[in-house]
Amino acid sequence: MSDIIEQNDEQRGIENPGGGIGYGGRSAPAILQPALTAVDTLDAQVHDIVTCDPGPVSQALATAGHYAIKRHVLIPGFAIAGIVGLLTGQADLRRAGSVGVAGLVATATASRSIKRYVKRRRPDECAPRQRPNKRISARSLPSGHAASAFAAATALAAVSRSPAQSLVIYGTAAALAGGRVVRHRHWVSDVLAGALLGTAITLLARRILPR
Repeated sequence: MSDIIEQNDEQRGIENPGGGIGYGGRSAPAILQPALTAVDTLDAQVHDIVTCDPGPVSQALATAGHYAIKRHVLIPGFAIAGIVGLLTGQADLRRAGSVGVAGLVATATASRSIKRYVKRRRPDECAPRQRPNKRISARSLPSGHAASAFAAATALAAVSRSPAQSLVIYGTAAALAGGRVVRHRHWVSDVLAGALLGTAITLLARRILPR
C-alpha cells in the first residue's frame, strides 16, 4: 500500500493514497482504491496514537509477543504436546497438539503466500518512521505473529473447559499480537488480518481432523 509521510508539524497523511498494493509500481484496481485509502488513513492515525507513549506494560507485552508467538517456537511446542498426549492417553492434550500443528503450518503457508502477493510496507519501512539503512521487505500484510498467535489460541480453545477460559486465551493472543504495532512492525489492519487468517484456518483444521 502507500507510504505514510509527514505533511506538516500537526498532520500526517498518505502518499498516493490507495494507489498501490505494493511498492514496486503495481497499482490496485480502481474499484478498491477508495477502500484502501480509508484503510491507509485509519492505520496511520491509529498507529501514531498507539505508538506515541505505549508505556512499560505495552512495551513488555510487545517484547514477549515478539519471542513467544513465532511459529518456530509454537509448532514444536504443539508437536511435543500432541506426542505426550498420545503416549499418555490424554485426549485433550493430543487434540490440542494435532490441531495446533496443522493450524500453524497451514497458517504460515497462507501468510507467506499473501505477503508475497500484497507486498505492503511495514511502518518502520515508511517515512517518516523509516529507520536509517532499513532494507525494504514489504511483508507487512498480514501479520505472521498475529496469525500464529490466533492459530495457537484457536487450538487451545478447542479443548478449553469454559467460555471464560477461551476468553482468557484469545485475550492473551490479542495482547501479544497487538505488540507488533507497538514495535512499529505492523499496521493495525495487518494484525486484524493475521488474527482472522489464523483463526479461520485453525477452525477448519479443528473441523477436519479426527477427534
